[in-house]
Amino acid sequence: MIPSKNITFMKRGILMNIKTCLLGLGRTGSVVAEQLLNSPQFDLVSVIGKSGSPKVGRPLSQFMTCNQDIIIADAHDLSKEIDQKCFRVAIDFTSPQATLENAYILAEKGINMVIGTTGFNNMQLYELKKIVETYRIGLVYAPNISVGINLLLSIAKTMARLVPNYDIEITESCHRNKKEAPSATALKIASELSIIKGSSKYQKGKLSRKSHSQKEPQNIAIHSIRAGGAIGMHKVLFAGEADEIEITHRSYSRAIFAEGALKAAAFVSNLKGFFHMEDVLLFERMDRDLRIAANRLYLNFNS
Repeated sequence: MIPSKNITFMKRGILMNIKTCLLGLGRTGSVVAEQLLNSPQFDLVSVIGKSGSPKVGRPLSQFMTCNQDIIIADAHDLSKEIDQKCFRVAIDFTSPQATLENAYILAEKGINMVIGTTGFNNMQLYELKKIVETYRIGLVYAPNISVGINLLLSIAKTMARLVPNYDIEITESCHRNKKEAPSATALKIASELSIIKGSSKYQKGKLSRKSHSQKEPQNIAIHSIRAGGAIGMHKVLFAGEADEIEITHRSYSRAIFAEGALKAAAFVSNLKGFFHMEDVLLFERMDRDLRIAANRLYLNFNS
């Protein structure tokens, strides 16, 4: 039985009408907002803007087609928004420091989260995990949130196992305004592949190689390009003595990030724990009847 405080309902095993909050209304956040507004599975009830932003205090309808009377709230009023709007999941596309500040407030109120923010360092990521553990909430950490990039990662991991003696190089490019380099996605790919190769030489943040140095067989180098207005490209090169294989993912629209964010929000809305996008996609591939049973089991356990 679904608790009375939750107004979501199920249709063919899928939770519907999930009350949602969006934190961050930048380039990607705006696209996420549009998809939330157009999705029957979600009810966007709150939008949080950066303190001092000219968007704060103005209706969302001034920035996109919106039939709902949503006033963009200040980040300092997040706790008040939770109490007034009663949303059950929050999607964050802000900055690492802002995300951590938001996470403490949301976790104290028992709100589950999807984090699409990039640029976290190891200490910040550790802090996120401690928040999940302390407050027993559900959180999907997915800086590499698009379905396509996770497919690339899956294929690349299979390739690394099939051709263990091939050299691996990663190239990634993004628009000139992207702050971090290499991208969180490139670091994720390099980290996963280095584990498969058994390399102890991979270091996060190590860009390419120094000049006049040979390729170290187990080293995975990352080459970063920041230019123009491109949304994003990631390429993994597997090179052997006689041939080479390239796997490339190109983003043409931020809609792919929004699509992934909505999948993650639906996944985590009724779960506790720290998850990655791989967990979201694995659950989605489960048999429909098994997903229905899993949802019912959780709802009955928590009613």
